[in-house]
Amino acid sequence: MTTTPVAASADILTQADNTVTWTQVVDTGDSLSGLLAEAGLDTGASTEVTGAIGSEYDLRLLKPGHNLKLTMSQDGLPRTATLEIEDGTLIFVTFGAAPSVQRLAPDLDSIRRAGETTIESSIYTALDDAGIPTRFATDLELILAGVFDLRTVLSGGERIRLLWREYRSEGRVVGEPTIDFAQLDLADGRYEILWPNDNSWRSMIFKDGHLVQTFVQPIRGARLSSAFGLRMHPVHGYMRMHSGVDFAAAQGAVVETTQSGKIAFMGERSGYGLLVEMEHEGRTSTLYAHLSALNEALQVGQRVAAGTEIGRVGSTGTSTAPHLHYEIHIDGRPVSPLADTRLHGPDNSTPQAAVSPFLVDSMQSELDRLLASRG
Repeated sequence: MTTTPVAASADILTQADNTVTWTQVVDTGDSLSGLLAEAGLDTGASTEVTGAIGSEYDLRLLKPGHNLKLTMSQDGLPRTATLEIEDGTLIFVTFGAAPSVQRLAPDLDSIRRAGETTIESSIYTALDDAGIPTRFATDLELILAGVFDLRTVLSGGERIRLLWREYRSEGRVVGEPTIDFAQLDLADGRYEILWPNDNSWRSMIFKDGHLVQTFVQPIRGARLSSAFGLRMHPVHGYMRMHSGVDFAAAQGAVVETTQSGKIAFMGERSGYGLLVEMEHEGRTSTLYAHLSALNEALQVGQRVAAGTEIGRVGSTGTSTAPHLHYEIHIDGRPVSPLADTRLHGPDNSTPQAAVSPFLVDSMQSELDRLLASRG
């Protein structure tokens, strides 16, 4: 456990405004109530702080690396409480005559990074040895799952080049890095992958310069966190069919329809929690689950355009953390959203498709520039 005691700077604060400051970095096994007890708060004050922070943030998601900061009066009563979570977001609480709870988005600097390496024994080892975030191995496996199984096609000697962003607040790296582009040279050709940025909802995969797969997703800029197919269920603890794909996203993130269609269902369903189900042409349907809220302006039977907000990300139903579960069904049977090509959104129009090679060229140029600057 890492503790920052009330030192000289806090003593100055005490003299200036009769407050003391206490900060703590959350460690494995810590609970908010336990940390507040260490800070010296009594049961009543601890309950007040816990309730206030918990009204804006699910305390079951508290994890190592989060940072808790308290300012307290001389009599031990809290004046403010700040919880910084993994992406730099602050849950800021003020107490007293005008109490308030705010979720403050971080003011982050986005830094573009680049790296390249040759895969010998495993992609994880290759990335780690090159100083590239190893989580990108999972990003690659998930995005390529509709084309091939990355783990089985690697035999050694494959070259990989990556372009990503990391985020910093006051010089500190916060949150997870975001991959933007990858070039993977395999035995059967060169694959180039474009991930969506914060304003885009389409990923693209090219082979030897030709577009082989495009995927329209329901959350702009979100990253896949779980693939279609058999997997170990995170709650039930046994192998079970995962009939869609998951997107990691913050609580409250906007969820949009991937295709125009008619709303077939809005409401609760066992396991799925709060969800929306859409019907489309060609006996196709889509499902958006674990939502925290629905778009109250919509109703069952209404036709909506692609890109319409239908709800917000949540963790309702059988879920361990905020995310979106997304399914595509053909004739009532689930299919892999990445592999099936029958559902296409407006971003797959001809003008956009014509622009995509220029986007790849732009990423390649940026990769070359950043790699050259390193050495």
